[in-house]
Amino acid sequence: MAKSRRRAKILETKYFGLIIGLLVVVLFLAIGHYTSLLRGLELRITDLQFTLKNQVTRTNVQVGVSVVQRNPKISSDILIVGLDPTSLEKFGRFPWPRYREADFLNGFTRIKDQSQRERAIFLDIFFVEPDSNAYDDALLVDAIKNNGRVFLETVLDDHPTLTNTSPEYVAREEVLAHKDGEISHITGDWQDLRAFLGVEPPLIPYGEAAAGYGHANYVQDQDAVYRRQILVAKWSQPIRAIPLSELTPETRIDVKAFHRLAWMDKRGGFHNIPYPLTAASIARLTAEMKAKAPLKVVKTDQAGKVTEGYYVVLEFQDHFIPSITLSLALDYFHKSLSDVEVHLGKDILIKNPQMFDTTTHAWVPYRKLIAAAVYDKSGKLVKPAVTEPVSEIRIPINAQGAMLINFMGPPSSASPFGYQTFPVRSFYGYAAGNMPGPDPNTWPPTRAVANKIILVGAFAPGLSDEKPTPYGLMNGVEIHANSLNTIITDDFLLHVPSWEEDVILAALVLLVAFMVSRLSTIWAFAITLVLLVVGFAVVTVEFELSSLVVNYATPAVAILFTFLTIVVYRVMTDERDKQRIRDMFGKYVNPAVVDQILENPPELGGVDKELTVFFSDIRGFTSLSESMMPQELVNHLNVYLSAMTDIILEYQGTLDKYEGDAIMCFWGAPLPLADHALLACACALKQLAALKKLNEGWPPERRLSIGIGINSGVMTVGNMGSLGRMNYTIMGDAVNLGARLEGTNKQYATNVIISEFTYGLVKDKVIARELDNIRVKGKNKPVLIYELIDCLEDPAALLANARDRRRAG
Repeated sequence: MAKSRRRAKILETKYFGLIIGLLVVVLFLAIGHYTSLLRGLELRITDLQFTLKNQVTRTNVQVGVSVVQRNPKISSDILIVGLDPTSLEKFGRFPWPRYREADFLNGFTRIKDQSQRERAIFLDIFFVEPDSNAYDDALLVDAIKNNGRVFLETVLDDHPTLTNTSPEYVAREEVLAHKDGEISHITGDWQDLRAFLGVEPPLIPYGEAAAGYGHANYVQDQDAVYRRQILVAKWSQPIRAIPLSELTPETRIDVKAFHRLAWMDKRGGFHNIPYPLTAASIARLTAEMKAKAPLKVVKTDQAGKVTEGYYVVLEFQDHFIPSITLSLALDYFHKSLSDVEVHLGKDILIKNPQMFDTTTHAWVPYRKLIAAAVYDKSGKLVKPAVTEPVSEIRIPINAQGAMLINFMGPPSSASPFGYQTFPVRSFYGYAAGNMPGPDPNTWPPTRAVANKIILVGAFAPGLSDEKPTPYGLMNGVEIHANSLNTIITDDFLLHVPSWEEDVILAALVLLVAFMVSRLSTIWAFAITLVLLVVGFAVVTVEFELSSLVVNYATPAVAILFTFLTIVVYRVMTDERDKQRIRDMFGKYVNPAVVDQILENPPELGGVDKELTVFFSDIRGFTSLSESMMPQELVNHLNVYLSAMTDIILEYQGTLDKYEGDAIMCFWGAPLPLADHALLACACALKQLAALKKLNEGWPPERRLSIGIGINSGVMTVGNMGSLGRMNYTIMGDAVNLGARLEGTNKQYATNVIISEFTYGLVKDKVIARELDNIRVKGKNKPVLIYELIDCLEDPAALLANARDRRRAG
């Protein structure tokens, strides 16, 4: 029983803390891989890392004038033209007559030096409905056709409507696909891509005139913040409805042409059907659809109850539509959709990208800008730009074809005097004034937009479709700019492989577990805090310099959880240890001493200390026991022992044991006492006085006489015994001498005998009479003994001083 209360070594905090660390590692690996509990926190930390990025460095050269060195990771070939407040003020409420957009495009088309043309123009404007003036539509379509570099957007809808699934809208999309193509080289689980069932493309004349197209859809994370763009989206066109009863293993679909089978549940969700079909899979499908799918109603009775119906399986034709930013990037790299290889869950591969050299007016192999050119104040080149060749572009995407956008900075201001991450110009500035006519002789030499991708979109409050991003609300066209910049600068945010994050998690948690289980709580907390701060700094620097996204939230929470768990375990085990100490020492010492022991636990096991031992015994106990009934003797003895024990504890002694009528106790352990000898002597005198009072209340035949022996010296004190049964006691020659002195009282007719060793410690504080120089049994050297008569120091003051020393020590 006693053995079961002894804590196993492995349960000690310094060992069990590592086990706790291992359990925390397993727990948080499971949380990270199989749940999204910490996903929201990780997204917020990523947003914070975005806000800490350095966008620009300004150098003031004079009052009101500063030189701006722009981040080299921001492409100089991206220009935003905003439908801004100035344009609205000049042109009126939007939408404007479409000749405004036509004038804008003609302004870029009609320049004399065609080698200085823009690379592409993206109109982030819907042309789903015709203009009220058909002539303006004709002007704009003609301007788009003449420009030859205009890209238009199509919008994909999750939910089908009569409009976005109408034959007219489908025909519009087919015009775009037929003219500019679709993504066809795709591997991975394309069946499980998010399916868009509706489409809103531009009018057919616009689609035929455009140089390219792409969808403008973004995907929001679980916290409704937009951080990703779907570069490859799936538009699913239902081409056949098959009654479930007609489905057989012989049913054929063209999987190579991206056909698939699916069924819809009662909530409107679609479920793919594994192909090829088997009898077993059809049986499982039938059972599932009967439980979850709605019936196609054929006939009902007068009460509206379905009397005839069937379940429907749909065959879809999937089309893979590029995002508008991917289409613009491919055009920038001199590539087409047929050159793209999509590996879902991995990357989009663009081989041998090229770039247009505005100096030689030729396409050359793409080179990535590493460091921008440096110019002095006069504009003289100090240090040329540093570039490196790139043989292929690999755009990292997830299983849903989405890329994490590497946002370059906070939202840009429409004002030229405000902060701009990307340059923003007013639409009005390019579409007003004396616009160039059809005569080339009247055209300006250039518009200073050589090889630039011009993104035209809403940039005014109330007009723009602002979306929440890591930098707050941002206009949709600027989100396109950030997404496009991520691709054409080959500056992708790369997630550290999950196995590396697992190793980091395990290493940090085990390190914290090791420290917390061995260091003090204060030091462990300080080191843990430093580790968290340094860890955040490291991942933030990696995010900025290397575009690496390291999962910080999971390790950080795991570290805190490890710290708290081990601290709680330490508190719990400390409480158990304290209770064990209370159980152990509460029997031997008074409660105040126990409290002191809990604050400074003693070393357990045998240790040598200078102590004072105290033995007492009743004279004539055998005769007394023969004259009393056993129960009477026990009661009588208990009264005596209780009184004597209370005095021992009062004088801060440690009770060792009772041996029948004998008492053994000592001073100086488990807590050290400077006056251990004096306290033992004072205790002996107090016991004699207390016994005298007890005897006065007892009949003569039951009165007691005791003898006390006290000795001081070096003794071994500690828990002694076996693992199953131990006792806190003392051993040694000095102990044996004390026992001998107690018995010597009979020979000298005394009550208290102290040794010369005790007398040497208290001679100035007690009154004692030298008795003899005796040779006790087991000792060759004689010992000088004294009879203790009185104590010179006031007992109350003695106890008060002892308590003060104990608190101070």
